[in-house]
Amino acid sequence: MRKLLLSLLLMGALATAAQAQQEFAALNLPMNRAEDLVSLADKQGNVCIYFYQKGELNFALLSPDGKQLARHAIPYRYAQEPQLLGTRVTDEAFIFYSRYVNGRREYLRPFAIDRQTGAFRSMQDEQIDLERGLDFVGGFGDADHFYMLYTDKDNNMHLYRDSDQDVAHLEHKVFSNKNMPRSRDRYARQADMIYVHPDMEQNVFTGHHRSKIYSRGDKIHMIFDGFYLKGKDSDETTTEILTLDWNSGQTNYRTLPAIAQRKGPSFNSFLHQNTLFRVNLEKDRFKLTAYDFATLQPVKEYSFSGEEEIAIKSTPVYQRGAKALFSDEHQVIEKTSKVMKNLAGGVPAITVDTFNDSTLQLTIGSYNAPEQRNSRQQDMNRLVHTPDRYVMTSRGLMMIPGRWVPAYYIPNYYLNSPYYSRYFYDPYGRGYNLPTGPGISTYFRSVLSADKLTKVPAQQAQQVLQDKVEHFEQGLKQEPELKTVYRYGDKLHYGYYDRKARTFRIVEFAQGQQPQERNAAKQQTPEHR
Repeated sequence: MRKLLLSLLLMGALATAAQAQQEFAALNLPMNRAEDLVSLADKQGNVCIYFYQKGELNFALLSPDGKQLARHAIPYRYAQEPQLLGTRVTDEAFIFYSRYVNGRREYLRPFAIDRQTGAFRSMQDEQIDLERGLDFVGGFGDADHFYMLYTDKDNNMHLYRDSDQDVAHLEHKVFSNKNMPRSRDRYARQADMIYVHPDMEQNVFTGHHRSKIYSRGDKIHMIFDGFYLKGKDSDETTTEILTLDWNSGQTNYRTLPAIAQRKGPSFNSFLHQNTLFRVNLEKDRFKLTAYDFATLQPVKEYSFSGEEEIAIKSTPVYQRGAKALFSDEHQVIEKTSKVMKNLAGGVPAITVDTFNDSTLQLTIGSYNAPEQRNSRQQDMNRLVHTPDRYVMTSRGLMMIPGRWVPAYYIPNYYLNSPYYSRYFYDPYGRGYNLPTGPGISTYFRSVLSADKLTKVPAQQAQQVLQDKVEHFEQGLKQEPELKTVYRYGDKLHYGYYDRKARTFRIVEFAQGQQPQERNAAKQQTPEHR
């Protein structure tokens, strides 16, 4: 009887998992030492995968049914890893933009993969005409153009954009920032800047950045949240909006109503289409406001305080990364008295996404970055293996093997040196200022109607796709070292490297999806180099 019940439970679990996702492709890609991983898809369903490994640029092109059409391993011309800034999908190719620095000279180096044949093309390097004293902020690509952003000592924005005729040729315009006050820390806004790509993974890590860039046609919107400004009190922090109009060359600076911050960041925002969402998280208060982006007038507001239930939640409050004795790092916070306190335990974060025309999926919470452990705080009683030594004797060259000794036997100069430390085997120590974990993510998801921004009833709301992806990832025996999530039409693709099987797998998630048998491993084509 017990075996029968276990069998029924196992069959039910397998059936649920099968309905939640299906395998899109399984590729035999050599990714055991990959240093970068980028994936993108076009409207026809073709998928291009890029990773860098052992001095080679690796590309793989997949068809809409998961077949491998082409694969390349291109030796890179320089020893250093390419600094990949952004991607674009044109009518003919997938384009990857990289930046190369040689002294004071900077170059734009694009690579292209043909969308139909998978042919690789390396375009001519374009030297960027830079003025003296410019600091690089970042690069990003949208559906129409690729941009590179710099700033100067006068806080002006220097924007470079590829031309319509040549994707490797950059045009340059300068935008004045006279109306935007400076932050107390000179580079505070630029240090935390991220481009919000339409295919960006929706989680609190990507949403916790307080400087975000959005592209809307020929306008670039930069939105900054909660930065302390020169000449203003600490209770006058607000959401700042700086718009760069490429066609007119003009800037426009606007702000939302100010919010007083007690100690650290307590609010953040996210722009979705023409609505700007701002969330304010305190230990005893939760507030979500939606503004019309054109007029900055509020159109919807939700406010909860104390131990009041956050009524807009469509999922429980999850917490990941908070390891404790006798507890799992994946937890569900159920007590109402602990919900707001845990949500306000890090930098506030919000993202907004949609997979149909009727609903929006909001991810709201906070991200607490991992602590930086200083090497001086390490246990000096830990064992360190000294290097082997070779000595010339009358009998020839002889090796004196190293031995395990306490760390306090070895001068800190050797263990902390970037050069000498590589000769010591120190498995129980941590390098200087290395993070001690992935950080703590606390969040919930809310499904709202796209027109009135009211909560969709549970019986009408479908399961959030991001939840499906996370549940699948938690079900893996070991969290993958290499993984990627990208939009695939109205679906989500989760790609990860199965180190045991030496296979890169792509799993497809969709709402109301039925399982399909797919054997992508047999559909691979020979490797093209």
